[in-house]
Amino acid sequence: MEPLPPIKEVEYRCIVGKMIDDMTGLEYSTFSFETAKEFSSFRYEIAVRYKVEPGNLVFRVLGMTATRMMMPAFGTAKSLLKVPTLPVGKYTVTILKSDGSENIFYIEHTRKGFQILKPIPRKRFIDLVIAREAAMTGGKIVSTVSKAPPPPLVPRTIQKRAPAPPTPEELEILEALKTETPEERDAREEAELFGSSSRKKAAAANGKTDAKKKAAKPAAKPKAEKAKAKPAVKNGKKAAKPAKPAKPAKKAKPAPKKKKH
Repeated sequence: MEPLPPIKEVEYRCIVGKMIDDMTGLEYSTFSFETAKEFSSFRYEIAVRYKVEPGNLVFRVLGMTATRMMMPAFGTAKSLLKVPTLPVGKYTVTILKSDGSENIFYIEHTRKGFQILKPIPRKRFIDLVIAREAAMTGGKIVSTVSKAPPPPLVPRTIQKRAPAPPTPEELEILEALKTETPEERDAREEAELFGSSSRKKAAAANGKTDAKKKAAKPAAKPKAEKAKAKPAVKNGKKAAKPAKPAKPAKKAKPAPKKKKH
């Protein structure tokens, strides 16, 4: 179905349907008129007069009237007309407005339902719509409500874009994911509790502890002291150990003196 020409502004809609009376069991063809715009203050009715002739349907839209119950309501102004079931055939539907405007439509009624025939007036103040339960199965046109065709899609070229810089929230999340040492954790918790002054103190304390740790480490010994004297080896044999010095000889004790009688 080709799109109909767009209309700037349509005042009314006429919906063609069918219904069965619960009391009598007779079937009727219905013509429901409603405004295109909605009212937010009061609900109104549309005053419509009609005339049915063989092959012709004439409707005169006189205007809107207030309902008997002036209760605040929201919606469109409506009016429902029940016509005895139309015989099968083609009909010319003439809709007149109080200012003298006129729109002419052509419809076809078969045993399967209604459908709209061409030509369709371009300049119109009312749209003709066939209700779903009354529409012909496989009908070509069931509504004159104009729908402008969507604009064609324009393909875009795929381009590699540089990643956007991280937001402050993302930077905070990345900082939170980093591991921290116990000293850093203590300093951070102390800074959160006591403010920035304690943070400086914690940084100074960390610097002192690092200096103490460096000072506590033993100094490296010179290589000369580490190197130990090893016995020299000649022709695959170890050199003889140096002789130990001889022990000094013990002194002889003096002989005891003889006693005189």
